[in-house]
Amino acid sequence: LCKILLAGAILALFVTCDRTGDSYLVGDVFTDNRAVLGYIDSFSLQLSTIRLDSFVTSGNGDIFIGHFKDENAGNVTTETYIPINIASRTIIEEDDIYDSIVICFKPKGNWVGDTLQYKEIKIYEVLEEIKPREDAEQQYMFNHQSLKYSDTELATVKIEPNPKVGLVSWARMSDSLGQKWFDMVKNADDAMFDNIYFEQFFYGICIVPQTTDFTWGLDFYSNNENALYSTEKLIEDAMEFEIRLHYRKSGDDEDDSFMTFIAKPNSYQFTHFVNDRSGTAFENLEIDGGRVYSTESDNMSYIQTGSGMALRIDFPTLASLQSASEYMSVVDARLVIRPHDYSYDETYRLPTALYLALTDESNDLFGNLSDITGNVVASPVYNDVANGSPYYDFSLLPFVRNFLNNAIDNSMSIVVLPSSVENSTDFRRLVVDDNTKFGENVQLQIYYTTY
Repeated sequence: LCKILLAGAILALFVTCDRTGDSYLVGDVFTDNRAVLGYIDSFSLQLSTIRLDSFVTSGNGDIFIGHFKDENAGNVTTETYIPINIASRTIIEEDDIYDSIVICFKPKGNWVGDTLQYKEIKIYEVLEEIKPREDAEQQYMFNHQSLKYSDTELATVKIEPNPKVGLVSWARMSDSLGQKWFDMVKNADDAMFDNIYFEQFFYGICIVPQTTDFTWGLDFYSNNENALYSTEKLIEDAMEFEIRLHYRKSGDDEDDSFMTFIAKPNSYQFTHFVNDRSGTAFENLEIDGGRVYSTESDNMSYIQTGSGMALRIDFPTLASLQSASEYMSVVDARLVIRPHDYSYDETYRLPTALYLALTDESNDLFGNLSDITGNVVASPVYNDVANGSPYYDFSLLPFVRNFLNNAIDNSMSIVVLPSSVENSTDFRRLVVDDNTKFGENVQLQIYYTTY
C-alpha cells in the first residue's frame, strides 16, 4: 500500500533525485520539480529466532552471577570462572595460629530480580588453567566454554542482595584449604610469595548459583583500582572481590592478621552460560543455520542475553519495490521494532541498545551494518510518548539501496543483537510479535521519490 504524503511537498524542497538514483541538495544542480515522495510500510517481514555460535565473555572485568528463568525462551544459569592472585604477602611466625579463610563479594549496584530474597551460591576449586588454548585462533574465553572443577565445594555463600546499600557478602571457606595455605606461608613456599608459582598451584575458583527458582542476577567488583589491602581493614570495608587468610599471634586472641588474595587483574576471567531450553519451542534450535520461525513459537521471536538467542528478520517482498516506478529512488528507510506488550518489566528488562548485522542462510555474521554516514547502526530503547510504549528505531537506507541494486545478495538478511557487554554481564530479553496478532510491531518504513 503506497501513500502520497502531504509532507512530500515539503521534503521535495530539500531532496530530490535524478535517474541515476543519486541525491542532490536543491540549489546545487537543476532538479526535476515533478518528483513526488511516496511512503510504504506494508512489507511482509519474516521473523525467526536463531542462536549465535559463540560470544566473548572474558575481559569485561565484572563478576556476574545469577539465574534467568524464562518459561518461553528457556533458562540460563551462570558459571563464573576466576583466576586468583596474591594481593598482599606476609610472614607467618612459627607460633602463629591459623584462624579461618573467608571469601567476600562487593556489589557494583547492578541487579536483576527481587532484592529482598537471599541468594545462595557455591564456590568450587577449578582444576584446569583458566585461559585459552595456545593454539586457539582467538585468545578469548567464550560463553560455551567450561572447565573442570572439584566435586566438593569450598564455600557456600548466602548473598544479601541490597546493591543500593552496597553490603559486602562473605562466607567462611573450607578450613582444609585455609590450613593448607597457612602452612605453605609458614614454610615459605614459593607459591605463596610469587604469583607465577601460585597460579600453577591454584588455578582459581568457579562460582555456581544454587538459587534457580526465580530470575535474579547480581554484578560484583572484580578488581577495583582504588582498593587498599590494609591488614587492619574490616571485611565489611572490602572494595572488591577478596579471599582472606586470617591468622593470629600466639597468646593474642584480639589479633586479626590476614593475607589477601584477589581476582587476577587483566586475566581470562569469564562466564560460562548453561542453557536449558527443554520444553520450549527452541529446545532443538541448532547453531549452524538453525532457526525457529515466529509461526512455530506462538508468533513471537526472542532476543535473550546469555543464551545467544537473537532476532533474524528476512525481507521476502522488499524486491517488489523496484516495480513501483521506472524512475524511483529510496531517500530514507527505517526499521522500527516494538516489544510485545506485557513482555517486559523490572525483572524481564529490555536491552538498553540493539545492533544490526548482516547474515546469510547459515546465520554467519558479516559485521555490523552502518548507516549512510558510516556509523554503526544502533538504537537505544526509546519511550513512545504518544503510545506510552518503548521502541527501537534503526536507519536502514544503505542496506535497502544495496538490496535493491543487487549490491548484496537478496538472500542476505538482518540479525538484531544486544551489545556484547549486556550479552555477557546482564539478563535482558526482547519479545517481538510478528504482526499476526496485533500488527505494526515490526515495520520496515521506506520513503522514496518517483518522477
